Amino acid sequence: MINRAVIWTLIAFISFAGIALGGYDLSGSEKAESLSTSSSALQGIEANVGALAGAEIPQMTASAAGTEQAFSTTQTPTNTELLTLLPFDVEASQSTQVFFKGSYLGWNGFEVQYPRASPGLWIERSGSWSWYATMPLGSWARELLYVPTASPISIFEIYPSGYVMKHDLGSVPPGYYYIWYYADTPGRHLSLFALSNSASNAVTIDVYSIPHQKVTPTDPKKECEKNSFCHWVNGQCLCTMPDPVDPEKEKCEQKSYCDWVNGQCLCTMPDPVDPEKEKCEQKSYCDWVNGQCLCRGLDPIPEPSPTPDEATICQQKPGCHWANGQCLCTGLGGVNSGGLLGNDEEA
Repeated sequence: MINRAVIWTLIAFISFAGIALGGYDLSGSEKAESLSTSSSALQGIEANVGALAGAEIPQMTASAAGTEQAFSTTQTPTNTELLTLLPFDVEASQSTQVFFKGSYLGWNGFEVQYPRASPGLWIERSGSWSWYATMPLGSWARELLYVPTASPISIFEIYPSGYVMKHDLGSVPPGYYYIWYYADTPGRHLSLFALSNSASNAVTIDVYSIPHQKVTPTDPKKECEKNSFCHWVNGQCLCTMPDPVDPEKEKCEQKSYCDWVNGQCLCTMPDPVDPEKEKCEQKSYCDWVNGQCLCRGLDPIPEPSPTPDEATICQQKPGCHWANGQCLCTGLGGVNSGGLLGNDEEA
């Protein structure tokens, strides 16, 4: 634990009251005092308190995030939570570990070893409560306090510039509490709290700056309509999330004779191709019914036989020849071929 004489030396050097922004609040508060120490006194206090806080604290101030990063958020707590000691649920935190005597202990082992008469202070990291952490500028993290006895409580923060900020938190019953800490200034910070007759260990916090990134303004309507399932309506982006693609359903519906029903692919197998049926259905006036090709309309009219050539028939008759579009015959070659009778006489 920290040397009590160092803490009381720190408090004794406080002078020159003023107004500044506190690390536990965003604005000046009636509960807060901005104080300063002489530079030589501050250097001695920081050296002693930092050395006693634990071997895990690096000598150099962290300028970027590392494995020691606090479990922080950029969400500002409500006004009722600021500069207020809030009850801490130990039972809900049994899986985390607590730093004590140079190592991390489970809650059960920690509570057995920790001296119940001593106040303690830790900052939250992922899965543990520690005496050291890094935080990005502008973020919030919880600090855990163990209060051994009912007493007026004041929490102190030493800023990198040399200011010491004091916050009066009132008096609470013995137990575990937490308070929100705000990383408002880059550099190394030290915080601790004091009761009427004792003081806690110090917690070291390295606050680092986040490089500024230029953000290009975007059109919310255009961003909304990039999603095919979203629509811009009355100044709002309304989205209807599409059903997830089911590869089996997609494969099923690619078959014309299958349907996806209640999570199953139900198929009616197509009839095998019948060449007679296919030939029948190619005729617009025919239908394939019960294995037969039934056609509508009259049967086709047979084509007429070609008409004989009258000239040819004429010339095939004895004594006849075709002239001027008519068949002319003489008596020669007839029945009475030796006489001079014409056709009329022969008839």
